[in-house]
Amino acid sequence: MSNEHPLIQRAHWYSRQDVNLTPDGCKYDDNIGAWTVIASGDLWVETPGREGPQTKKQDIETGEDQKGE
Repeated sequence: MSNEHPLIQRAHWYSRQDVNLTPDGCKYDDNIGAWTVIASGDLWVETPGREGPQTKKQDIETGEDQKGE
């Protein structure tokens, strides 16, 4: 009999995947804490026509945590 919690026993494990999330033509500036365009030095977020985030953080929450809203 295992001493692990039942949720740990039944949990599905995913292998970690290394994904490059660096926007094309950009570098991260540690001094200002933002992505900048290498060619111009402008902030990437202020670049017209840029692609938005491609991660789950872009999703809009619609779950129970917003029932009161």
